Amino acid sequence: MKIRRYPAPLFSLFSGLILVALLELSAFAAQSRKAGDDAPVLMSKGDRVPWSNLKELESYAAKGDIKACAQLGEQLLRGEGIKQDVPRALDLLEKAARGGEGSAAFRLGMVFDDGIGVAQDRGRALNYFRAGAAGGVAEAFFNVGAAYIGAHGVKRDYAEGLAWLMLAARRGAGVETEHAVRERIQKMRRPEWITAAEKRAPLIEAELKAKKMMEFLPPPRPLR
Repeated sequence: MKIRRYPAPLFSLFSGLILVALLELSAFAAQSRKAGDDAPVLMSKGDRVPWSNLKELESYAAKGDIKACAQLGEQLLRGEGIKQDVPRALDLLEKAARGGEGSAAFRLGMVFDDGIGVAQDRGRALNYFRAGAAGGVAEAFFNVGAAYIGAHGVKRDYAEGLAWLMLAARRGAGVETEHAVRERIQKMRRPEWITAAEKRAPLIEAELKAKKMMEFLPPPRPLR
């Protein structure tokens, strides 16, 4: 996944209570925001796809190819090489997510967290991030953890948040943030939260493996 850091933070966390973690959480979670030409594309460089141009991509998406739906949805969302069409983009991303494409679920999480073409709904965003995590997206693990730490769409829970951040760090996402949150918890003199997080992390992994990714998705939006 091509990643760029953007200046506007996704989460406004802690209100000065944990500045170091705030800076890292904001910087990392902002990596996947909608922005210019260098914004992340759902297809990584390692993915081998059968289409080589927009016409072929449209054709594969029309046939229901979930990766094609995910990539076309992303391009429509950003207006990359095609006229921007947010409603159609969301429909394609939803189709891809419900077909098992974790990156599409993650992108929808960003959409609802930011309110891109939809009413902002951080509770719904959290469900998409959780589904993205079940689909193997490292940044989705991070954003679930950040949501619990920052009380975005869910009640603040340091132990649960740290557990998700631990799993994200194991996948290469936000290692410094995990350390910063651990340090903050120690300063709060609540080491039992760290112990609880360490016990919770493997349970989260088991829960994600016990269901299909699609089972973590929120109910479909009403048809327009």
